[in-house]
Amino acid sequence: MAYSRCGSPHIPKNPKYFSYVYPVGYPNTALICGLCNKPGLIWLDDIEEQMYRQGQRIFQGPNNDFTQMKADNGGIRGNKDTI
Repeated sequence: MAYSRCGSPHIPKNPKYFSYVYPVGYPNTALICGLCNKPGLIWLDDIEEQMYRQGQRIFQGPNNDFTQMKADNGGIRGNKDTI
């Protein structure tokens, strides 16, 4: 379950989310942080990171009613301590 946070100051507190990807068009994206109005990053867990590396670019949010998020092809970004 991927989700959107801007990264600073809203780095995910859940330790399973340590990598992120940019949504298509970042920073001019429609994806907004879940806690403020800054452009959102797509935070991935380990399984989603593997799926991204295998070519998947569309990720499901926190529940089935949530809009899906589309990542760009720019690759995985470092861990949350480097933002």
